[in-house]
Amino acid sequence: MLWRYPTGNWVQSSPAVGPHGTIYVGSDDNQLYAIKPDGSLKWVFRTGDIIYSSPAVAKDGTIYVGSGDGHLYAINPDGSLKWKIRAGSSVSSSPAIGPLGTIYVGSGDNHLYAINPDGTLRWRYQTGDIVYSSPAVGRNGTIYVGSNDAYLYAINPDGSLRWRFETGGEVLSSPAVGSNGNVYVGSSDGKLYAFTANGTLKWTYASGDIVYSSPAIGYNGTIYVGSENHDLLAINPDGSLAWRFATGDYVTSSPAIGSDGTIYVGSDDDVVYAVNPDGSLAWRYKTVYYVTSSPAIGPGGTVYVGSWDHNLYALASASAGPATSAWGEFHHDPSNSGRAH
Repeated sequence: MLWRYPTGNWVQSSPAVGPHGTIYVGSDDNQLYAIKPDGSLKWVFRTGDIIYSSPAVAKDGTIYVGSGDGHLYAINPDGSLKWKIRAGSSVSSSPAIGPLGTIYVGSGDNHLYAINPDGTLRWRYQTGDIVYSSPAVGRNGTIYVGSNDAYLYAINPDGSLRWRFETGGEVLSSPAVGSNGNVYVGSSDGKLYAFTANGTLKWTYASGDIVYSSPAIGYNGTIYVGSENHDLLAINPDGSLAWRFATGDYVTSSPAIGSDGTIYVGSDDDVVYAVNPDGSLAWRYKTVYYVTSSPAIGPGGTVYVGSWDHNLYALASASAGPATSAWGEFHHDPSNSGRAH
């Protein structure tokens, strides 16, 4: 451990790393924290309810984050409010930023919202249930998002439906987009799904339990994802199992891949794991409570992750930085842009 920063409640939000290495993370104490790379506080921004949503950082440094008070917030790099917009109900989904700066986020009112960079509503798309899943944006601008109605949706940039696919359970997992345009997402039916960009099902892999974790994609196309059967899974591009690594409890945290191929993930056994590309243990770090937050890897290789013990942790790793593969960690990159490049 390099340092840890105490917040006022559980840290379920996944951190984002912005310009100059500032780390942004939400807490169940209703606040968004901006932490300097040395572990000191830069500023705190208070919302009206818990922040389960993970922040996303735009190229201009604006930080977007949802709150349980039903708003999406845009916060300036100095910690002041830029704007906020009501999204109908609690916003647990993490925002994604499109190529033209449009912000996409799901809401508890069953809608996916598209919001202009100035804070005005562009459009909203109604699904059949709550949207906890965090949207992902493909290279062609298509927005992929899951819903508790069991569907994965592909939405055109103008807000019209491109396609949808019904899985066997709620889709709380956030999609990952591969370099070939394939889309990967988990479901509460215990399966990881792989689709082509046009919505054709390529394969499914049965994990053995609910898949809330969001996939990460390695250099060779291997897909890494957690499952509530206590495992971190490595799935080959053809849908076969490469290996499974057993933790001591549920894995709802989403993996992050380092530049050397090491995979980092949290578990409900209170541990952050570093797993080698062959599935063997590199190291483990014990916190005091669940680690459902997804790790983010800073430019120097530091691993940032939250815990239900109220702390944000900075852990030293052997990696020089995050992987530059298609979808190396939760929401694609350390800034949680949610956009395929």
